[in-house]
Amino acid sequence: MLDLERIASDESVKVPDSLNHDIAVTARALEISSKEDDKSQENNVFHKRYRKILKMISYPAAAVAIITIGMGISFQDSITTPKDTFDDPKLAYQQMEQVFGFISEKMNAGLAIADAAEPVIDKTLNALR
Repeated sequence: MLDLERIASDESVKVPDSLNHDIAVTARALEISSKEDDKSQENNVFHKRYRKILKMISYPAAAVAIITIGMGISFQDSITTPKDTFDDPKLAYQQMEQVFGFISEKMNAGLAIADAAEPVIDKTLNALR
């Protein structure tokens, strides 16, 4: 400690004129840095909370996704693919003709009902005008 006092009292050492200014700038920089560290720690606490919430949400969501995918795969395995019911193309063609005939009969019946209702609809529309 005596050496420091001796050096401090030595008048031969030239002190720069800007030393007070440099010390003030350094102190201000340290103060700003300290405030930034405090803000950084506050943000870090926020990020830790956010990560904790995210983990709490993501684990159940991942479990639901895995279960859904597993159920979808097992459901796909349980569906049997249809096989051809006809080995002979002529029989298949006859069956298709029967199906199209059935569809045609049903459509013709529906068109007959619509044709019968058309005059009534026209009469109603004219009355509304």
